[in-house]
Amino acid sequence: MTWTFPLFDPSQPLQWNALLLFGSLLLLGLIGGHLVSKNPWIPRITGYLLVGVVVGESGFDWLSGDILKVAHIFADIALALVVYQLGRYVDIGWLRHERWLLATVVTGAALCFAFVWGALEMLGVARPLAILAGVFAIGTAPGVVMVVVRDLGAEGQVTRRLAAMTALNNLVALVSAYIVLPVVATDADLSLQTLLSSTVYSVFGSALLAYLTYRLMMPLARLLGRERSRQFVLVIAIITLTIGAAHALRLPVLLTMLIFAILSKNLDLQYDLMELEFGVASELFIVMLFATIGASIGIADIATIGLSVVVLVAARFAAMACSIFAFARPARLKWRQAGLLTLGTLPMAEASLSLAQISAVYPQTAAAVAPLLAGTLVVLELLGPVAAQFALIKSGESGRE
Repeated sequence: MTWTFPLFDPSQPLQWNALLLFGSLLLLGLIGGHLVSKNPWIPRITGYLLVGVVVGESGFDWLSGDILKVAHIFADIALALVVYQLGRYVDIGWLRHERWLLATVVTGAALCFAFVWGALEMLGVARPLAILAGVFAIGTAPGVVMVVVRDLGAEGQVTRRLAAMTALNNLVALVSAYIVLPVVATDADLSLQTLLSSTVYSVFGSALLAYLTYRLMMPLARLLGRERSRQFVLVIAIITLTIGAAHALRLPVLLTMLIFAILSKNLDLQYDLMELEFGVASELFIVMLFATIGASIGIADIATIGLSVVVLVAARFAAMACSIFAFARPARLKWRQAGLLTLGTLPMAEASLSLAQISAVYPQTAAAVAPLLAGTLVVLELLGPVAAQFALIKSGESGRE
């Protein structure tokens, strides 16, 4: 008697699906994160990134094409959870007493834009691309900062300032990107009126969606009461709903979630919404987020634009250092704390995630700037988490010094 399996043909290649992808990346990421975390100075997210590099386009190329698009769904949820937690560090009442922090953020954004733009243009990079790179360089990676803060259990002056600066930097970077794009876009087939309309729709549409989502959540939070498990499910549901609505309406997910988180922190005067720790639930998506970022990294990009990447990284770091040290004394920061805070801002925001949506309106511009940002991502996603963890440990706010 011979056994046959009519539903499975060994001659056909294995078909990936969402569950197979999710399970495989979780398992590989768990192993990779565990191995690298044996060194106390290397965060486990570096392991997740390396796993992504191995299975992505720079490695075995298992995670690419349509499969990578599926992975981006999980990454969107992870980034939204991270940004929600990050945005709630932006307490307007606290910022009124810490006005020097706002001065640091504004000055840092202006210097970062000017330094990166000027340095790249002197290097011979086309002006539109140099300007866009300067705008994207303003943002500090929210995923890296929040995961490192949570893993270390860090709390203190440096940690709080780093989290608040990261949220505000990303808000400035995203709004600035949508303002600058109509001016420098190389998509000649689009009229200026169309580009300006896209900017107004993206910025104000995100703000409106964030406000409407907040107005939906607060009555439900009051109805469910201050019971942690119920509010946990509520926040997850609202975040998922917001991501879906932003995608359906073609609005920037990151900008929408940042505004939503800031509103939920500062308009909730009755404290109906509890401060939640997502813990194990978010860990599943965090693995997917950094594995997906790792899979998007093209090591070959460094070979062609290596000098531009080095210049961008150096100019960005110099701009952040100048702004932080300029206001260190008024902000009651010691020089050592200012240095560690500067080091903590080294990870640059995952610009490739923003480019995915911008490319829908500006395909030529996004394609032109993508190699430079991808090359920078290779350097800062691998060095940034180590720098952020080192800074928080050395600050003495993690309990691991």
